[in-house]
Amino acid sequence: MPRLGIDISKLTFDVHLCLPTGGSHSAQFTNNDDGFAQLDTWLARHKASKTRAGLEATGPYGVLLLWHLHTSGHQVHQLNPRRVKDYSRSQGRRVKTDATDAALIAAYLKASEDLQPWQPASQALQDLQALVRRRSQVVTSLNAERNRKEKRPGKTVAASVDRIIEVLKDEVTKLDADIDALVLRHNTLQKSLRLLQSIDGVGRKVAVTILAEVPHISAFGRARDVAAFAGLTPSLCESGTSVRKRGRMSKEGSALLRKMLYMAALQAVKRTTNAFHSYYLGFVARGKAKMCALGAIMHKIIRIAFGVLKHDTPFVANLAKMEA
Repeated sequence: MPRLGIDISKLTFDVHLCLPTGGSHSAQFTNNDDGFAQLDTWLARHKASKTRAGLEATGPYGVLLLWHLHTSGHQVHQLNPRRVKDYSRSQGRRVKTDATDAALIAAYLKASEDLQPWQPASQALQDLQALVRRRSQVVTSLNAERNRKEKRPGKTVAASVDRIIEVLKDEVTKLDADIDALVLRHNTLQKSLRLLQSIDGVGRKVAVTILAEVPHISAFGRARDVAAFAGLTPSLCESGTSVRKRGRMSKEGSALLRKMLYMAALQAVKRTTNAFHSYYLGFVARGKAKMCALGAIMHKIIRIAFGVLKHDTPFVANLAKMEA
């Protein structure tokens, strides 16, 4: 199947087509419906009506193109920018332009056969994602203003900070209401939230964030693929006998999702009746750092989240399987 590398920007996108016969072609189009139509004509001219296409997940500019390619029958991939960058370094690349970026992505697609295809989320999940991310942005601004207040600014500045804090608090309340209203309009969202909240430590905010940040979770083939998508799999660095760096989370994917899973893990280990409590203690007893143990619980929670949604079954703790 031909590979189509795409480098997207606000107004235009560059493409590089690699054909199975060994030939290649490059072009640039406008990032709108007219440009999409011209792309279709260009692909047909090169006898590549169906391709394996990919572009980096770097912002909102590629969403409409992803939808267009998907509905046109192409196999589409939304690529992790860090992995594309690592591949670029491995190739010793020194030139960086929009055209060469598109060619690099096409080469990356050719070298990576096990990539997860992009799956469009339902409109309800897209709306949920937008609301959850907007709420996170407002909360970040609210915390910044509260930090300014703690620095004890002058009277006039403090009054200004207080006004902004009240506005932001009201906005968080409104966004929470909007999220609740959206969930109430969709039975599928309500059911998914109930399943996720059956997991120890997962409250409503965490459950909503999981749905919003992994909207196509049921499309994954394995639980470990979901953990990798969330950036919760370990990244190791060992070489010879002298290099033994401590393993760390890869931290790819959504930082907001990891933040909420961390909060869930903290809640999960506080109560001795919680299914994850003995799991946590087992890690600590073996000399693992507490942060490492919490990371293991985060990993366990997202895998269980995949299971309950994939199999449409609430979580039931099996303590025999929860040992560290």
